[in-house]
Amino acid sequence: MRQFDVATLPRLVFAGGAIARLAPICAERRWSRVLLIVGRSAIGDPEFRSGLERSFGEAGVTIVARRYDLFPEGGHPDASPTLGDLWQAGRGEIPEASSAVVDAIVDSVRTAVDAVVAIGGGSALDTGKAVSAMLATDGSVEEYLEGVGTRTPPGAKVPFVAVPTTAGTGSEATKNAVLSRVGDGGYKKSLRHDAYVPDVAIVDPQLTLSCPRALTAASGLDAITQLIESYVSRDASPFTDTLALDGLAAAGRAFRRCVERGDADLEAREQMAYAAYLSGICLANAGVGTVHGLAGAAGAVVPVPHGAFCGLLLPGATAVGIERLRRQRDSLGALAKYAAAGVALTGGPAARPTGSLEERLEALVRVLTDFAALSSLAPLRSYGLAEDGLAEIARAGGNKANPYEFTVEEREELLRGVF
Repeated sequence: MRQFDVATLPRLVFAGGAIARLAPICAERRWSRVLLIVGRSAIGDPEFRSGLERSFGEAGVTIVARRYDLFPEGGHPDASPTLGDLWQAGRGEIPEASSAVVDAIVDSVRTAVDAVVAIGGGSALDTGKAVSAMLATDGSVEEYLEGVGTRTPPGAKVPFVAVPTTAGTGSEATKNAVLSRVGDGGYKKSLRHDAYVPDVAIVDPQLTLSCPRALTAASGLDAITQLIESYVSRDASPFTDTLALDGLAAAGRAFRRCVERGDADLEAREQMAYAAYLSGICLANAGVGTVHGLAGAAGAVVPVPHGAFCGLLLPGATAVGIERLRRQRDSLGALAKYAAAGVALTGGPAARPTGSLEERLEALVRVLTDFAALSSLAPLRSYGLAEDGLAEIARAGGNKANPYEFTVEEREELLRGVF
């Protein structure tokens, strides 16, 4: 058996209604002053808002509230907004997590903080994760980003709690926070250290019921991409293989139901939340592939939603990768894993293909294509990306741990196919 080690995992609370345990857990751990970072997707329900406020008050926990989507890139939040102000203010879209936002939040904290709690999608969680690190670290977060800064993250942090309201990135299970700066000199890079894994992850599938259809689809495709890429990764292990296949089976059962009637299907939301959490564990321990390499390069140029980008590229990248692997010697193992992913993702036992390796490979490409079509994804050009910029993205986007090494020309061809 291949040797492997497993990264630290958070304490996980997974249940419908688990958000009710957030304040008591903070109190149990004697985190009496909490910095709360809330994404827009988490604040639409007044009942949720009042319940959260009440639970913290009853637990004796004081909240220092910030909502990072209230100010533009490079801006700064109000000096000391109240929680009520933050619930009511702002109707804009949440930006990608950025170094400027992290630095602004850290600079705005004027008092001691016992823990950081982030409630929201992947951008909110990554922002909270980075803030928890930088509250205990000197300098700008940009100085510690991989491939950008020159300083090594020391691993010091304020305790961090992640509460996802989408089912996609798996950030609640990972040790890195992805931060972006879009445009000239842009980047999309990670702040990474084993110590940055959340101390507690509260996964409450009920919080995803109100997630809009487009965001539900994009988030789910991100999770599916992470599960497939980590499963076929050159760095995969028996541990990640088991989790990835289980996650793909859950996503196969639930993705379509979540997109089509997600506001009324809690069981499907539970399955996708589970798949997303497993995808985070898998990517943290096995890595990802070419689709994520290109997503990072594109996210430095234009603000393309990460999940939508992955969903656009995944069917074509999978089909081309399988075709190239057919031509290589000693590739049967990788092809067998793609086939197994097709079996897992195509649903319950009655729906699973039972034919040849080729039929199972075709089933995988077909279901990924169907999921992308169901999601009504906009082409790349709709995000302001220029066609003459595709070559540079192809050059900048690497293959990571992909089982097949796409050439720069092949990566550019993939991008042109969804432009």
